[in-house]
Amino acid sequence: MRARYIHPDAVRITHAERGATAFPPDRPWLSEVLLPQPALAPGAAHLRMEVQEGRVVVLGPDGRIVVAEAQPARVGQAWSRNSVTLDIPAVAIRNERDRAADGVSLSFRIERGEGFYGWGEWFSAFRRERGQVRLLARDAIARLQPRETYSAIPVFFSSRGYAIWLLNSHESVWTIDPDRGVLEVAAAGPGADYIVIHGPRLRDMIGTYTALTGRPPLLPRWALGLMATGYPQEPQSVVQARVQEHRQRKIPLDAVILDYHWEERFHNFRWRSSLFPDPSGMIADLRARGVRLGLIFTPFLNNRNRPGQRRLLHALAQNLPAGMKPGDERVLLDYDAARSRGFLAHPDTQWWFGAGGMFDFSNAEAADWWNERMRPLYRQGVAFFKNDDGEYLPPDGRSALGMTGREYHNLYGFFYGRAMYAAMEALDARRAFIYARSVWAGSQRYPALFLGDQKPTFEHIRSTMRAGLNLGLLGFAHWTADVFGLDGKTTPELHRRYAQWALLAPVARYFWRPPAIDNTRLPWSHGPENEANFRFYAELRYRLLPYYHQLGWEAYRTGLPVMRPMLLEFPDDPRLADTADQAMLGESLLLAPVLEPGDPKTGEALRKILLPAGVPWHDFWSESSFPGGGAIDYPAPADRLPLLVRGGSIVPMGPTMESIPEDHCFNELELQCYPPYPAKVMFYDDEGTTRSYQQGEFSTTAVQVTGDYARGRVRAEISATEGGYPDQPVSRTVTVRLHRSPPPKAMRSSAGATVLDFTYEAKSQSVAVRLACPL
Repeated sequence: MRARYIHPDAVRITHAERGATAFPPDRPWLSEVLLPQPALAPGAAHLRMEVQEGRVVVLGPDGRIVVAEAQPARVGQAWSRNSVTLDIPAVAIRNERDRAADGVSLSFRIERGEGFYGWGEWFSAFRRERGQVRLLARDAIARLQPRETYSAIPVFFSSRGYAIWLLNSHESVWTIDPDRGVLEVAAAGPGADYIVIHGPRLRDMIGTYTALTGRPPLLPRWALGLMATGYPQEPQSVVQARVQEHRQRKIPLDAVILDYHWEERFHNFRWRSSLFPDPSGMIADLRARGVRLGLIFTPFLNNRNRPGQRRLLHALAQNLPAGMKPGDERVLLDYDAARSRGFLAHPDTQWWFGAGGMFDFSNAEAADWWNERMRPLYRQGVAFFKNDDGEYLPPDGRSALGMTGREYHNLYGFFYGRAMYAAMEALDARRAFIYARSVWAGSQRYPALFLGDQKPTFEHIRSTMRAGLNLGLLGFAHWTADVFGLDGKTTPELHRRYAQWALLAPVARYFWRPPAIDNTRLPWSHGPENEANFRFYAELRYRLLPYYHQLGWEAYRTGLPVMRPMLLEFPDDPRLADTADQAMLGESLLLAPVLEPGDPKTGEALRKILLPAGVPWHDFWSESSFPGGGAIDYPAPADRLPLLVRGGSIVPMGPTMESIPEDHCFNELELQCYPPYPAKVMFYDDEGTTRSYQQGEFSTTAVQVTGDYARGRVRAEISATEGGYPDQPVSRTVTVRLHRSPPPKAMRSSAGATVLDFTYEAKSQSVAVRLACPL
């Protein structure tokens, strides 16, 4: 075995076959996923490795064991798996007989009670202490999510302060056996190669892991607004009418994503004229209303129609636009051209809408060929793309990098996303935005994803929380739990509760369906009260835009997610070790969505919330406060999301908007300040649309509140802004709102700020001071 220290807190361990004269070469994808690291200075490594009886032991800075192999690694081991898989999306039953002569097996010592987190996007569990995890990406539709995942990533974090990233993308099975004191992994191909990361804190491990694999860039500012998708696709006139209705009802909206049948054939990159007779006019009309357009894509070039499958799926899911008859959706010329040039990862892959060549995005020439066909859509004004269906590659597929489909399958989403993201970045200096379903280690660099297909049930609120929190640990800061899920009728109660949760996810999108199919999914479907609920939480999202922007900047710098499991912020509270039904939005806001039906008449529910110790917690909606360290039963009326603020926080907020303009700047801020003090925040700002922030074009402003709030002696200090960017505003109107404060007896300002006015609200016990601050 060989140890290479690649980061002060990370060591790479590589095993070779017994008797081999050289170590195996790196897998062909590794240089694409693992970022180059600066050479370590002598003595900079915090870890060291020993070999004891053929087993690797990794020691920490204090000499204690971080990771110890339980048995010597087994390399070149036979792998065998037989299973019958019902592939519902592809309408196929497959007898999978996977055989490999070059598998690997590793085992690590664990302790009883040790908890494990990660392995990708899992809806079924958050903390694991025993059992198996099988890593094989699937189209994990709602009914499969208790046992399948769209994104299978061989990385886990241990509650004992270490992480392991297996540098092996083959299907693998991980077995946690606390009775034997081991965690075993068997993978269906080479190599026995892994990275050990030492924290000991979880946030330190996330920082090191994302330093190795990349951190998410900032989204274009508009992408933090609300998006919507209609399924199945309706015609141009209906899309425009839906947007107009949002404006008339004053419900914010920033983007619409068109579903499959926007396109004439799969995939010829051309508009279906029967649905979209004037796409350029539609794009211009939407932009005039402040709405961007996105398009869905899948990685296939059809050469077969499979009409029986399409009829069955339409009967089950009603996924054909109204009045449209199934047509010829093959692209034979493009298929033949791509196949003849070696651009296909597999020539005959079945998927939702037919069968054909699954494209090889690991081939740079092939990716250029694909993206050249997409560029006219960019130039026409399409703002972004949703890349769907990256989980289908069969085992007998291939990659231009020399991988078989067995090795390429879990990785496919990485290359798919990278190719489309890089093509967008190559167009101009704007921030690219793609929206992926299947991802792998490193995909957080291409940065947004949606959690696949769910239903409007309380259990799916729970499961999307688990999936998003699992992904957040691996650097995926920007994900969507779709409001209402993909399909299924909502009740008035679920319409309200799902909106309260998912409109505050890191990225927000909702699905509507044509009312003839399902008339329960529009914001106004259940009458004025539900419409008001949807509008209120959509507006709250837009008011929190400065805060979301701050969290995106933090993710870019540190890898910390926007939505965080409780144990990430409060690692010393054992009550929170397996808590995944409440979460922190950044470090300041605690979200506890209602997860069970409320009173049948009023809709009110009692929501139990665990309160971390050390600080008081303030109700976002009222003057109530709660001491930390216990639990409360929070009364949540039908229109109330349980939302608490951590004591000692400053939450930046802005005004409500119907959409986020390209030139939007944070020149109107509210700083919501909650005692006890001191409290501080470093407010980040940039111009919001380009990548110039990566060259240092941004500004930061330090804000600090100190003093004894109970006695009314409080000092709020807004420091001079540092840095800058082109066309930044020359001044900013800032309202400092001091919550839980007595009436002020005196007020003064200094350092160039001018007090415009101040008010005291007795009901909320808050002082609001409005200032004009130079930048």
